Amino acid sequence: MVNIVFLSGVSGAGKSTICHAFEERGYRIVENIPNAILPSFLDLCVANPGSYGAVVLVADLRHARTAMKILSSYEGIHLTKILLDCSIPELEKRFRLTRHVHPMESKGFSLVEAMDFDAETMKTVRADADLYVDTTGLTPNALREVILMSLFAWQDEKMAVVFSSFGYKYGVPTDAEIVFDCRILPNPYWVPELRGLTGKDSEVIEFLENKKETGEYVKRIEKFLDFYLNKAKEDGKSRVCVYFGCSGGQHRSVYFAERFYKHYEKQYACILNHREMNRHYEVDDDESKEDGGKGNERKAN
Repeated sequence: MVNIVFLSGVSGAGKSTICHAFEERGYRIVENIPNAILPSFLDLCVANPGSYGAVVLVADLRHARTAMKILSSYEGIHLTKILLDCSIPELEKRFRLTRHVHPMESKGFSLVEAMDFDAETMKTVRADADLYVDTTGLTPNALREVILMSLFAWQDEKMAVVFSSFGYKYGVPTDAEIVFDCRILPNPYWVPELRGLTGKDSEVIEFLENKKETGEYVKRIEKFLDFYLNKAKEDGKSRVCVYFGCSGGQHRSVYFAERFYKHYEKQYACILNHREMNRHYEVDDDESKEDGGKGNERKAN
């Protein structure tokens, strides 16, 4: 059986990073084959599995829908369709830092127009993907882990579960399926000695676990996830994304993502990601508002 990974997404979302990861694992990378000759290339792959037994087909998002239809109708291959997305603010930062040019800029589009076009195109193809990943805030290493562990979990017939933390002030990830809001719990941010720490540090863990509502919230989430993940596995789902959110993605959400990752890591192919971990945390009005303007009260906890 020939393994074909179809890879597309908005420009700047990380396709090159994923290609390097697959290349290191022996996959042949083939980019931008015209859809008109795609069937002929698939015939070549099936006829020469020794040379084309593991291929990553990279396509421009504009041509992705047609390509996926062709690939899905072809017999004799094992197909996995991956789409990468990213928020426009994050893409603007990436283009600015790398000085890369969006492919559509050469056709007279401004960068903003090109990114808006990608975003609208993604809406038309997202439902066709086997794996849709929002790469906003992901480091290259984290992106590689999310993609590869999800893919190889499928090959081992084991459901992948991604446990991620995020900050509401930076937006809810677009690939989130299940979101638990941790902002109802006391915020360690407002304790001066905990402010610079994260939910991975023992002092923050102790602070949260000493709160009665933390234990209650853990029990309720665990009961829900036991039911949901078991049902998802029975239904044949290959991947589930579970997100925990707090104001900045530094303390409470990190604690919960870590805790549930450890709880389920022996049952599923678990992946852990902290989207905001590399951000610089600052006190601002949004943090106070999201916690009900109780900054002074939190300091007393």
